[in-house]
Amino acid sequence: MAAVFSGFIVGYAIALLIAPAGAIALVRSNSRSGFAQRIAPPGTNVVALSLVIHFAAILAFTAIGLVLGMALAGIDDRRPDAGLGSPNLVYTLLVLSLTAVIFIPTVAFPSARRYAIGAAATFAIAFGWAVPWLAQLGK
Repeated sequence: MAAVFSGFIVGYAIALLIAPAGAIALVRSNSRSGFAQRIAPPGTNVVALSLVIHFAAILAFTAIGLVLGMALAGIDDRRPDAGLGSPNLVYTLLVLSLTAVIFIPTVAFPSARRYAIGAAATFAIAFGWAVPWLAQLGK
């Protein structure tokens, strides 16, 4: 149960960070990207946009955290081996491969490359290392 709750906490923390950063990045890229202009036309209030992104991020990242926490609980019962600075090597490798699958295609877009690399590193560190360590503290 500690693993699932730690996944929820880390997912919520990521959602708190993503909302303002995503809104600011979207408004800044408004002059360069047609996609950003469709989502946030020029003159869009950043606070309102941040609120909408925050609600979506809370739902998405807490759900991801809960699922990854359940995966950690299942893997921890079968393979509790430590490695790569994590209490559970298999789980950390699972998160790193999930991160690669999600974020490698976004590197193809030059305008989003910097944000994608930062988001991938944050995702991998938060879910790959913080969740197992928080679960260890909760036991």
